[in-house]
Amino acid sequence: MIKFNLDQEVALSSYEQIKGQLLSAIYCGKIKEGDRLPSIREVAEELGVNYKTIRKIYLRLAEENYIEIVKGSGAFLRNRSGEGGYEQMRRQAIFKLLGEVEKKAVGLGLPAEKFIPLFESYTSGRNLKRLHLAVIDHEEEAFIFSRELTLRLGAKASPISLSQVQSNGASKLLQECDYFLTTSWHMEEVKPLAEHHGKPVVEIKPSHEIYREILKAAQSRKVAIVIQDENTMHASQEIFMNLFYPSTEKQFWIAPIHREDLIEKIIQEAELIFVSPMCWDEMRKRTPADKELKTYENFISGETIAHLKELQLLT
Repeated sequence: MIKFNLDQEVALSSYEQIKGQLLSAIYCGKIKEGDRLPSIREVAEELGVNYKTIRKIYLRLAEENYIEIVKGSGAFLRNRSGEGGYEQMRRQAIFKLLGEVEKKAVGLGLPAEKFIPLFESYTSGRNLKRLHLAVIDHEEEAFIFSRELTLRLGAKASPISLSQVQSNGASKLLQECDYFLTTSWHMEEVKPLAEHHGKPVVEIKPSHEIYREILKAAQSRKVAIVIQDENTMHASQEIFMNLFYPSTEKQFWIAPIHREDLIEKIIQEAELIFVSPMCWDEMRKRTPADKELKTYENFISGETIAHLKELQLLT
């Protein structure tokens, strides 16, 4: 059975991702000659993609002689044993890829002696510049973003609260950093600060995956979000309460941890509690062991992480 995975944050279209995953399954032997592929409708429903998109992929694979579409029976992987087989096709595809990559690299002024070490660093994560990032936001968000940047990039990320940017300690950190990072909500506050220190600014774009996960859970369960204070996830209050909450009859809460009345209600009634990393230890102590708690993971978008990796590699 093929497991498809659509990444909403990459530049590739659904068509390109699905076709690529099918070809990968063919080349790696996950689909054998004569095997029946999932039906067009099955793939479309599984991924929530338009039926016509999947049909277009199957027709293209048929044109390229990978599959045979039998009316009334489905799509089957063609038997190519007498034509060199799929291993030969895989070798040819790899050879073609190498030629295309070399041509593009040279076009960008990267001959092999420069491109090869860059590619090795890109794939291995070694020999990258260790960025020092100043993450400027409300205290909780600055902490969450800095923690994630350290884990995902190995960067030195210093959280700096907006209320503390004028302090002597913060001023020293700001001067030492390579880049200032903040969200769009605070860009107008941070830009003058960056200009004063002569530093470039990178916008932190939040991932939508957390919102999707919470919204999906809240369709069938009583869900709560516990944060450190009201300044955190200010966009979430609007997204969840104004856009989502009216569409469901399930109870839903967003509460700062100091609101004792709401926290006690959440602990008693919520079926799933999403907890800010800053509140995790306290909520775990206060919550029964059988109550399901989850914390935020990968709050920063893949687009932002990719941009910072680019800076690690090429600056």
